[in-house]
Amino acid sequence: MFDEITEYPYTGVVKRIIQGTGRNPDREEQIYSGEMDAQVAKDEQGNVAQTSEYIVSMPLTTNQQGQYIIPKKGDKITLTQYGVTFEMVVNNADPSQLGGITVYATRTSW
Repeated sequence: MFDEITEYPYTGVVKRIIQGTGRNPDREEQIYSGEMDAQVAKDEQGNVAQTSEYIVSMPLTTNQQGQYIIPKKGDKITLTQYGVTFEMVVNNADPSQLGGITVYATRTSW
């Protein structure tokens, strides 16, 4: 039988580098973990999948402080798609009034 069709069929994590100050080093913070979808937006360059550009969709959610979680340029996305995990770096993100976020990202791993 067919699996249920969902808007966000995959899972992923978004992490952000938080700049350290003084003696505190930079640290990586997980800002989102949950449902995502991804599609190739632009064919790979040089016939290598690591350079493919993707459009990642995710729900617009809030953190514990009630602030919207919107990926920023340079954030890292780790996405698991049919048991295959790969990484991307965020180029841009565009939240929608319909409750989702469109993220433009470049794949950095195979």
